[in-house]
Amino acid sequence: MKVHARFVTSAAKPSDFPPPRLPELAVVGRSNVGKSSLINTLLSRKGLVRTSSTPGSTRQINLYEARAADDATFHLVDLPGYGFTRRSKAEQGAWAALIEGYLGKRPTLAAVVLLVDVRRGLEDDDRELVAYIDAAKPPSRRPVEVILVATKLDKEPRSARKTALRRLAEGAERRVIGFSSVTGEGREELWRALRRAALGEAGRREAEHAAPPRPGDHDGDGPETSAAGDHDGEIT
Repeated sequence: MKVHARFVTSAAKPSDFPPPRLPELAVVGRSNVGKSSLINTLLSRKGLVRTSSTPGSTRQINLYEARAADDATFHLVDLPGYGFTRRSKAEQGAWAALIEGYLGKRPTLAAVVLLVDVRRGLEDDDRELVAYIDAAKPPSRRPVEVILVATKLDKEPRSARKTALRRLAEGAERRVIGFSSVTGEGREELWRALRRAALGEAGRREAEHAAPPRPGDHDGDGPETSAAGDHDGEIT
């Protein structure tokens, strides 16, 4: 079946966010971890989210709508990458306030997809982010799930991948999904995890039967910039 994916809006401040109606799944990680490529690969749409060769290019929160043929609909939310220091302290402070405000208060946030480079593992910034999400419990929303994804799995020798993922899972004390935007490995597992998180208990049942995006064209790993447009991609 098909998934319809479209750019919704960019938000530079909380008042720019759309009304909180659909479940939202935020994708976050250090600059150059491959967020744009992961979203493109996940939705089987080349170029829906454009990539850049300059780390830290995204300065806003970008929202994309994903709607499957069964009308299961949610927003994928592309947050600015962190850990890149070639910005003024004022800019970095504004980004931090925007991201923390979104993660701490957005009522429709269902899960945070935390991306880490499988070769670097979980770093201090990542741990601080997880701690912040776990501590933020506004009464207006259910607990936010953290889905840990190890990107660039194709950069590791096949013989070393299980060990790298196991080491990362042990250090994070949570399950890890290995993912490659080059080979598509991990797409099916991540897609089902997102459906479960977005749709709650109903999603847990549906995810057993829902199919993931089919391997297709995608961009290489890299940091992100926003892009607009409506696209249909296949989910088989």
